[in-house]
Amino acid sequence: MKTIGSAFTSRHNRLTPIRLVLASAVLVEHAIIVTQGPEPPPPLAINGWSLSYAAVNAFFILSGFLIADSLERRADPYQFVAARALRLWPALLVLSLVAVFVIGPAVTILSVPEYFGSAQTWFFPVNVLAFLDTSQGPAGIFSGHPWSGEFSATLWTLRYEVIAYVAAALIFFSPLPWGRHAHLVLFAVTTAAHILISLFWDDAPALIASAARLSSAFTIGMVIHAWRHRIPILPWPLLLVVPLWLALGEHPGAELFMNLAIAAAMFAVAFAALDRWPTGADLPDWSYGIYIWHYPIMQMVLFFDPNADPLKIGIIAVPVTCLVSAMSWSLVEKPSLAFKTAVGDRLRRIWSANRKGPAGPEN
Repeated sequence: MKTIGSAFTSRHNRLTPIRLVLASAVLVEHAIIVTQGPEPPPPLAINGWSLSYAAVNAFFILSGFLIADSLERRADPYQFVAARALRLWPALLVLSLVAVFVIGPAVTILSVPEYFGSAQTWFFPVNVLAFLDTSQGPAGIFSGHPWSGEFSATLWTLRYEVIAYVAAALIFFSPLPWGRHAHLVLFAVTTAAHILISLFWDDAPALIASAARLSSAFTIGMVIHAWRHRIPILPWPLLLVVPLWLALGEHPGAELFMNLAIAAAMFAVAFAALDRWPTGADLPDWSYGIYIWHYPIMQMVLFFDPNADPLKIGIIAVPVTCLVSAMSWSLVEKPSLAFKTAVGDRLRRIWSANRKGPAGPEN
């Protein structure tokens, strides 16, 4: 029986279209959320588990799988850091500069001197690029919207992505155990922590609660990668975990079975019948651009038409988001990734030079 490990040998899989679907799922729900604001209930939800919530978990499951693979395949900390940095930062740099110098001045309620004189305006790129608090954009933007002041509502997840990258790399490049059983222990610990926090710590800081939630999803991906040569490409686990997810309703333990259902579905779709069904492996990877750009575009639509409903916002935002994402991929993301080997080598040389220290006087 074919396993995930035997199928995952190259880029010939459906992971790129899956990422596009996940980013689009977040977009679809945000077309409603941008007009609804922060008040519950979440739209497009089953037992309180919303479409965008599940899609974010799915991204972290995929990320855990791919990051574990990247670490084992490269086994090089410099190349790993270069690849991750060039995947995240260039597009974020462009987004933050456009926010401050293009969108911000067009939509702020402040005068131009007040806008550019506000510390909030200049701290926004710092917060974005340092993966800090991005709940507010540049000063005075979108002040009359249901999500007042929010520029891109998806940026908050990136700090947990980076935390997961760092934690995985520290484990891999340290003497700590790395392998099938170690990954199972990590998954058990993070999942238990998430369930216990959800049950008994209602006012837990967002940093702790979200880190536990997304770490649980990330380590599922790591476990699947570690056991990939023993896990068959079959969708049948869905028949077991979906009823358990639905039966548990809004209990925090339901999320475990939702994540397992997501993982079973994604990896079955990603690797099944690669020789018979189209893969879409050559599609441009617009998923990151869609993920970070769709929300500010929707906020702009609402700014120019305050009475726009979710359908109208979606009809306008989808093609514009696709265009911006295509430009981001072709002009920023893909060209940046071409330098990852050179940047990794440069980081290695800098580290080696610093370890040696300055040359001493000649004897």
